[in-house]
Amino acid sequence: MLKNLLLPLVIGAIALPALAGDLEQPMKKIGFNYKQALKADDAATMEKHIQAMKSEVEEAKGRQMPAAKKEKFLQGLNEVQTELDASLAALQAGDEAKARQHLSRVNDLKKEYHQYAKQKG
Repeated sequence: MLKNLLLPLVIGAIALPALAGDLEQPMKKIGFNYKQALKADDAATMEKHIQAMKSEVEEAKGRQMPAAKKEKFLQGLNEVQTELDASLAALQAGDEAKARQHLSRVNDLKKEYHQYAKQKG
């Protein structure tokens, strides 16, 4: 009887840290590449980091997250992806200032949706 009660607790204790770390790496990489894109001195370097962010956004979408937060978190990632696409389009049109504006919007989205990436609650 006691064994039946403890087993779910033990499994939960093991699974929660694994779940919590599941999004951590892609989110850290997105943050790193965001900072590098902002620091970039030329369009090619900026584009390289934006492409890396897009790749990590796709990676994050496939990671596990609490079901209660998944819809909002994915909505935020989709909005980030839209801004990254717009930033790339601006770069390809030769408008670095506009590309940076779209990157700034990515930071706003982070502030808005980051709470949904948190694994607890």
